Amino acid sequence: MPRLFLAALFLLPILLTAQAVPVSGTLVQDADEQPLGFATAVAYRQSDSTMAANATTANDGTFSLNVEPGAYYLVIEFLGYDDLTVPAINAADEAIDLGTLRMGQSGVALETVEVTTERSQMVMKLDKRVFNVGKDLTGAGNNAADILNNVPSVNVDPEGNVSLRGSNGVRILVDGKPSAMLSSGDLDALRRMQGDIIESVEVITNPSARYEAEGEAGIINIILKKNQQRGINGSFGATLGYPENFGASYSLNFRRNQFNLFSNFGIAYQRSPGGGSNEQRFFDDDGSLLASYESETDQDRGGIGGNFQLGTDWFINDHNQLTGSLLYRRSEDNNYATVTYRDFDEVRNPIATTIRDTEEESGNQNLESSLAYKRTFPDNDEHVWTVDAQYILDDDLELSDITQSATDRNEPLLQRASNTEYETNLLLQSDYIHPFNDSLKVEGGVRTTFRTVKNAYQVEEADDAGNYLIVSDFDDELEYNENIAAAYLIGSAEFGRLGIQAGLRGELSDVTATLLRAETTNEQNYFNLFPSASLSYQLSEVNQVQLSYSRRLSRPYFRLLLPFSNFNNPRNNSVGNPTLRPEYTDSYEAGLLRYLPEGSFLASVYYRYTTGVIERLVLPADDGTTIRYPVNLGNRNAYGVELNFNYDLTDWWKFTSDVNFYTAEVEGAYQETSYAYDITSWSGRGASVLDLTDRLQGQVTFNYNAPQNTPQGRQLSTYALDVGASLDVFRGKGTLTLSGRDLFNTRIERTIINQPDYESVSDFQWRQSRQVVLNLVYRLNQDKPAAVQ
Repeated sequence: MPRLFLAALFLLPILLTAQAVPVSGTLVQDADEQPLGFATAVAYRQSDSTMAANATTANDGTFSLNVEPGAYYLVIEFLGYDDLTVPAINAADEAIDLGTLRMGQSGVALETVEVTTERSQMVMKLDKRVFNVGKDLTGAGNNAADILNNVPSVNVDPEGNVSLRGSNGVRILVDGKPSAMLSSGDLDALRRMQGDIIESVEVITNPSARYEAEGEAGIINIILKKNQQRGINGSFGATLGYPENFGASYSLNFRRNQFNLFSNFGIAYQRSPGGGSNEQRFFDDDGSLLASYESETDQDRGGIGGNFQLGTDWFINDHNQLTGSLLYRRSEDNNYATVTYRDFDEVRNPIATTIRDTEEESGNQNLESSLAYKRTFPDNDEHVWTVDAQYILDDDLELSDITQSATDRNEPLLQRASNTEYETNLLLQSDYIHPFNDSLKVEGGVRTTFRTVKNAYQVEEADDAGNYLIVSDFDDELEYNENIAAAYLIGSAEFGRLGIQAGLRGELSDVTATLLRAETTNEQNYFNLFPSASLSYQLSEVNQVQLSYSRRLSRPYFRLLLPFSNFNNPRNNSVGNPTLRPEYTDSYEAGLLRYLPEGSFLASVYYRYTTGVIERLVLPADDGTTIRYPVNLGNRNAYGVELNFNYDLTDWWKFTSDVNFYTAEVEGAYQETSYAYDITSWSGRGASVLDLTDRLQGQVTFNYNAPQNTPQGRQLSTYALDVGASLDVFRGKGTLTLSGRDLFNTRIERTIINQPDYESVSDFQWRQSRQVVLNLVYRLNQDKPAAVQ
């Protein structure tokens, strides 16, 4: 039924046009009156300086744009020329001919409207926070993982896992939808995504029924750069960094008449060292030491990767728009790791030393195609109907050659492993918003996704004759099918200062995980309702409060379902659990937003109750090895207070900060062993931005994550100091940024496990987080007015 319904929506032709007033003119150079082609002409409303229409001049300098009746001003821009402003245009019923307009290269004195283009680094709203990436100097030239790790409330651990307010159940989207740029199960995908193509990051901590129910902690939405200004505009970027970090990118748009062409491209070569140390001890039932060993890991990971996106917007008329795009991403990595084990007996006498060298080649390619239709109705710009279709293809291959030598073995042990993954994902979605008046609105939509993942893993070992034989314990293939159909309905109303919104979302999930060689199947079919509600009240012009509730779920992260992931460290292997079930969370939040004379303050109090909590336990085996195994442990009660503050201390000094205090109580057991624990911890971030001169700006950022308990022990604190400075070059069209991240290389994962039969102390960096990056961005025709002073 969802397929038939959405297919019918795609075939409905609703194309209407609206009456408008044409405004035309001819643009020439002031010096010799030669026509200026490909300049950008933008009409802004006099009332609020919002853009009403735009056009590009033809080769002969002529242009024409259509506006609704009203008062406007016109701004014309062209690279290398002074901006030209026509200050007052009163559009009535008749066409307006502005005649010949002249642009000069030497600053012709004209009556102009002064505008501002500055945007805050972080815009705080009650339902979400928008982090403008371009204002963060320490993120310039870095990848998406680095940028997210600098966003308040968000943390990216050394392995690439993303958490929000201390919870891993977070959904990451690109432009509001899943994306091949961040393929499921690929922990390195965020590191391969260049930050230069990111416009902003939205953090939604308590989403409404409008959003898919996935992500119990909330949603992180990455917005890519895209501009619909007339003419050619965009930006080019180049990056040089240490450790090895070389990259280039561009984001371009070309708008003319009814079409806007847009393209994003990024390519980067990155290599980074990493590693750590670990000490493990195994005990008998009476507490006596049975055996112990120490290990050291030294690794070097990286390679080349890039992405290319090409798309077009077709503005059929004033009320109908069709957008299509293609995205291709590819990466090739060569990863090296050496693990050295030193074994001891029960009285700590050395027994043997083992060295395990792994060379891994990995390749990944993704293809994404999307088509989106948007219809606005003449009665109201907020009366909107949209239809979206998206198809993602993901192909991943990892091949490893392993050589293990030991002092207690004459010949080296030779092994090789292969891990292949193939995924397809089809999404169909339609949404409709109908405002009855300025204070009453209803919206609803349907959505369906069809996802199939095939993953084959195999380990082979050479015998004495050099023949490779399959290791039966590490040989299987997983086929995963996930089909989800959803529908939602939301109503919202305003009564003076009071605003109310309530919604309900229903999702039907059909999930099947099959191990083909083991011939085991786990089927999960369930239907869930996900209500949401919010209430906001405007206490005064500068104070607003909001109460919100939502129910959400987190389906198991795909990698947690795989029987095997890699064989680099068989003494501490991570294995999956195909029988995992989703987590369900009821989330409550109250917020107070206060606008200050030179800033804003947001205080949030939240409570989350989660059932079926997924935890990764470290389980010791009789042979002196351990596995990391995910299980549905039990229930969790989590409480927290988050404070966001930004303030302009002076005209040249800005300060932003975010502090999150939280506590949680987890109850649960596995195999008759209780793993209940309590968490009390906090995290904080502070950034200070200094406008040293009109062209030079500096920034200092400090991040801190306090220690906290885990089901089996404790995770120690981490902190990092980032600095950056930017200089405007090329007459303000370019920006040169030098940044240093984690200057003291202190962003290291340190954990302690303390169990009756097993103890472990470890520190690890998936990659060295200390880096220095030099980044250059050149903007092409991107200076745009934002507000009248």
